[in-house]
Amino acid sequence: MSAKKDAVALYAIQACNYVVPLLALPYLSRTLGPERLGQIGFAQAVIQLFIMTTDFGFDLVAARRVSINRDNPIEIARIYWTVTAAKSGLALLSTLVIVLLVAGLPAFRADRAVILIGLLSLAGTVLNPLWLYQGLERMPRMAMVSLISRVVCLVPLVAFVKSPDDYLIAAVTLFLPLLLSGLYLTAAAHLGGMVASWRRVTLADVWEHSADAFQVFSASALTFLYTYANTVVLRFVSGNTAVGYYMTADKLISPIRQLIWPLVQAVFPRVCKLYAQGDTARADEISRKVISGFVLVNALAILAVFLFGEHLIRLFLGAQFLPSLAVLKVLIFLPLILALAVIFLQLRVIAQGELRSLKRIYGIAVMFHALQSFWLVMRFGAVGTALSVVLTESLVTALVYYECRKLARRALTSGASLNVSDKPI
Repeated sequence: MSAKKDAVALYAIQACNYVVPLLALPYLSRTLGPERLGQIGFAQAVIQLFIMTTDFGFDLVAARRVSINRDNPIEIARIYWTVTAAKSGLALLSTLVIVLLVAGLPAFRADRAVILIGLLSLAGTVLNPLWLYQGLERMPRMAMVSLISRVVCLVPLVAFVKSPDDYLIAAVTLFLPLLLSGLYLTAAAHLGGMVASWRRVTLADVWEHSADAFQVFSASALTFLYTYANTVVLRFVSGNTAVGYYMTADKLISPIRQLIWPLVQAVFPRVCKLYAQGDTARADEISRKVISGFVLVNALAILAVFLFGEHLIRLFLGAQFLPSLAVLKVLIFLPLILALAVIFLQLRVIAQGELRSLKRIYGIAVMFHALQSFWLVMRFGAVGTALSVVLTESLVTALVYYECRKLARRALTSGASLNVSDKPI
């Protein structure tokens, strides 16, 4: 399937994927209220830390390797079993840490049931070979399975969640889809011949994959400190109700924020291959086209929120969530900032295999975040959380863009050197 068809199919399914959560959000906000919804949001933030640890950067690195070796089934099988074994070990370690946290720390005991339910998503992270489907450019099937799993879980949510006391049932329906889709996609990968056969996993294989993945993981870990960790800080500073306001505003912008991913996922394997073949001009042209489209879409979204934001809150969440409006007006700038960062990072830096700068970029971002985030959260609550994320992501985007410029200058210098050396004496 071509990258264009991949992208069109993914967007059609992604649109449906976000209709389901947007349909569920008004129901959950009115049924559970800010307090219980905030409790689920806190659990999601905690679990996301361990999902990130389990992923360990394998997804991006493995997708790139699969894309380059797509005609080598033996190598693909080796990559699959190595990544799966490594992620399984990290998931078991993460589960042990979670159990110790909820059993030993009083701050987590009140939310222990919701957090333990979140282990369903952790298992789904191990089982979901998203990187395999991405590297082989078979994302539409992956996205369709994700959609079906969400729809299936929407049924018990509406049927059984009738009051704030049913928040645990709501949590199950929110954490379960990743596990369901993972079970199906793993079975389909084996039965459909995407993974040719079993390959023995060696420590050398795990170390080789982990060395590259660690560069991405370190960036992800630092990213967590100024995204999901903010939710945890907000909960301890302002309580679950403030988390509920922040979470609902974040959910409203989530479809816009996620618009970038289908297109990037569709073109990422092709861009990797172009860079590997030395065709930098065509790879950069793809990035420029993606950027121009997303600047326009996000500008329209910002205008819409400032004109109709209050009506949107009343319609989707109800009047009790009007404090989310101020948060929404800050967070609406995030999709554009993130889109630029994702394009520069994945389609230029990572696609060229340049992973060394990631840790430095996100290390600077964390130091900046530490200087301003706690004061903003304590001073302005949920709005301060939104401000701190937007400020830090803006810095990250600027640093990644600077790295892209360095890579471009290096490529020009290298090309000039080759031209000089090729001239006859």
